[in-house]
Amino acid sequence: MDDDCLFCSVNHESDEALEWYDRPIVREPGVGVAITALGSFVPGYLLVAPAWHLSSVQGLPMSVVSGFIDFLTQVVDHVEAAFGPCTVFEHGSCRSSERRRSACLTHAHAHVIPGRYSLGSLRLPVRVFDDFAAFAALPVQDRLDGYLMYREPDGPVCYAEDLGVSQYFRRHIAATLGAADDWDYAVFPHWDNMRLSIRELMSTPTRIGI
Repeated sequence: MDDDCLFCSVNHESDEALEWYDRPIVREPGVGVAITALGSFVPGYLLVAPAWHLSSVQGLPMSVVSGFIDFLTQVVDHVEAAFGPCTVFEHGSCRSSERRRSACLTHAHAHVIPGRYSLGSLRLPVRVFDDFAAFAALPVQDRLDGYLMYREPDGPVCYAEDLGVSQYFRRHIAATLGAADDWDYAVFPHWDNMRLSIRELMSTPTRIGI
């Protein structure tokens, strides 16, 4: 646990100790949390983070990765039940802190965002996996030092080298939505969409973690 890390705090603090927008939509103790995304382009946009302070989903120990992948998959199902098909992506942090990376936080987190955004049109040189479990199980010697991962609705998991462009996928999605500047979540938090996410998803029954 890192005392200065947002996702460590969300995993371990009580809801009362957190800002309203950081309180988990879904929490499975010892596995992970899902919170509404600051910078929600659309309602239903969540960030899903493991309980462990590691730099990427692919960096999780094999002893815990399957549990987190199951949790992520259930969160996606929960969001899709309310908002329709989702795109999932991750800016996987570099193992070297000296390298520029797309991720802004060093605690692993996957983005779950309703909609289709033609990420394949970016023409990244990708390696393709059938599902998240196969992506997470890639042998250490074959992994990239920092990566971009995405899965479009009904598509495979695609995996490419991190290009070192901050918030790479968010920039593309913002442009696709006709609001190119909105990629910067600190400047454009989209509070109304976050509130809609909380209202809808917290009122929808879920059996995650049961």
